[in-house]
Amino acid sequence: DYMLGEASESSIQSVIQWKDLPIPQGEINAFFTRDYNMVNPGTKYKPVQGGFLVLRPSMETYNNFVDIVREGDFRGGSGWGGKVGPFYGSMTFQGLIPYYYDYLHPNTSLELNHCIYNQMCDNPRVDPTVKDVVHGKCRTGEDHCEDCRSRPIEDVVTAHFTLCQKPWWCLPQSGDRIQERLCRKLHGQWYRIRSDLEKSWGRSGQGSGSYDVDQFKGYCKRHGKTGYIPIEKPYNMLLE
Repeated sequence: DYMLGEASESSIQSVIQWKDLPIPQGEINAFFTRDYNMVNPGTKYKPVQGGFLVLRPSMETYNNFVDIVREGDFRGGSGWGGKVGPFYGSMTFQGLIPYYYDYLHPNTSLELNHCIYNQMCDNPRVDPTVKDVVHGKCRTGEDHCEDCRSRPIEDVVTAHFTLCQKPWWCLPQSGDRIQERLCRKLHGQWYRIRSDLEKSWGRSGQGSGSYDVDQFKGYCKRHGKTGYIPIEKPYNMLLE
């Protein structure tokens, strides 16, 4: 809505990462989140997280990206244009996007709050969390940083199942740790959506599996990848 000019600046302010900075004036062409886990806090150009991207459609922008890739100015020790990288994924998406929007075309994008969009349940600090207490510097470079693992699930719009692992691996995430508590809730929502989908086809919305039924809605028969019960064909139809 904001890209289309149908939302106010105040409405977008609540979901951006840096609320104390002014929103760039002019056309905003991209929304994304960053992956602060991939670099040291002092790194100037941070990776964009590969699990979420909203772009304003543009053939000009597309062709610009094609030209960048074809030119191939990725340098082994210093990344794209000698400015962005190297870090995990920097040769592709996670480096190309910040090279384009942070270095070549600054002030044309917005970084969204990764506790709300593209939630990964990641540790916000450089040292391990011990008994739900965080330690070390903030990966964002702030003095104080939000721990996304403490966000109520009601605030989460989209999730990226990386640290939580895939829902269809039938992992109960039942440990009493800050990360697992939210991961279990997110996986539970995934299974609720699957159940609702099957109900919309006229099915029961309950599988035949007996493993942690309250969590997995009967779609897991045992712990682990081999325990998952896939959706049965024909899709979008009532089973005979």
